[in-house]
Amino acid sequence: MANLLSKFAFIGIVFFAILYQFLVKDFLFEVLGYARKTSSVHEYSRYECEKVDELGLEGCEDMWLHHKTGFLYMACSDSASRQQWLPAIGHLNASGRGLKDRIAVLDTRGPGRLAARIQWLSIENFSGINGDATLNLQGFDIRADKHTNTLRILLINHRPPISETTGELLDASKLGANSTIELFQTTVGGSSMRHVRTYSNEVIQTPNRVAWINEHSFVFTNDHSSKVGRTRVLELALGGGSVGYCDGHRCNIAYSSGLNGPNGLVRGLDGLIYVPNTVGRKIQVLSLSEDHKLQNLYEIANLLPLDNLSVDENGNIFAAAFPKLYKWSQFTTDAFNVHPPSTVLKISRAGKPYRRDRQLDSAKQHNGDFIVEKVLEDNSGILPGSTVAVHDSQTGKIFLGSVLSPFITICSPRN
Repeated sequence: MANLLSKFAFIGIVFFAILYQFLVKDFLFEVLGYARKTSSVHEYSRYECEKVDELGLEGCEDMWLHHKTGFLYMACSDSASRQQWLPAIGHLNASGRGLKDRIAVLDTRGPGRLAARIQWLSIENFSGINGDATLNLQGFDIRADKHTNTLRILLINHRPPISETTGELLDASKLGANSTIELFQTTVGGSSMRHVRTYSNEVIQTPNRVAWINEHSFVFTNDHSSKVGRTRVLELALGGGSVGYCDGHRCNIAYSSGLNGPNGLVRGLDGLIYVPNTVGRKIQVLSLSEDHKLQNLYEIANLLPLDNLSVDENGNIFAAAFPKLYKWSQFTTDAFNVHPPSTVLKISRAGKPYRRDRQLDSAKQHNGDFIVEKVLEDNSGILPGSTVAVHDSQTGKIFLGSVLSPFITICSPRN
């Protein structure tokens, strides 16, 4: 009997050793970032970084730069309400949701003080919840018309669930958010945006970020496979989420393989779709087929946990990353006192200059197809626990925002 117990004990030890080596160890050190060393932004002598905290630019989860003019568009809220209502990380107290989420526009190349170069877009023709005209913003994308100054804005809007008969808030902890994708239209440098239509579909479950494909279609990430419940926690180990496709007539799931925390996707200047996986620590490079499905061409693996991606004027991708994800998790419930480290990665083609008609040749891919560089990192609280980093190729500046931070940061190249 003792011999049998000894064998069971040995098998158990071997099992847990394997589990630790291949699952727990990777999750603790590579995903959560325990024991990962980080540096101060002061060690990056190429840049001088400044916190901007006096303009009301807080909770700015996502940004988009109009490369021609330097107008920076930001989806902002306030840090306090984000800690109550942010469905992507399970904050589902709908009664505490922000009532002042809006789009800020900053003229980043103009003269004078920043305070004189910022405006907030007013909203036209949008009812919101029970006629309050409110939005609850997260990711967004803008498509600039090639021939006019028109901008078409797609916004993720995390509406709370409400009763159709009484208009009262329902229990979001049981139902999740009633998220939609909203289309607005504005002009470059304009002061208002007009609502055009709402995309509401069973495929739009847990939307995180949206990216235009063409004038009439877009893709988006569902960062989880379910709105609420225990399965969301299991996805940390098992994976989940999807990429959806919508046009003027329909929406469908376009891709759902090998995803683990799909986050702030972008459409590259090469026409390919780049999907960052926060927990999976990779970027999946996908192409859209004629049947509105996505095919996996390549994976840029062994990265840090990633949030939003952005594309600069030269086609380079900039990624906001979490080198210590466990610190960022603490940040989600105490945004004013916890300062998680931030990292900015640049992903570029390796010796293959960008061309508009050139896509990756899947038959010739290898690990050298992309170069991944660490552009910035900070563990001192100057970068805002960044969820987005946007690079202006003309000025060299990098703009950083965070879904929970009470400020944004602007990093300028030193002369």
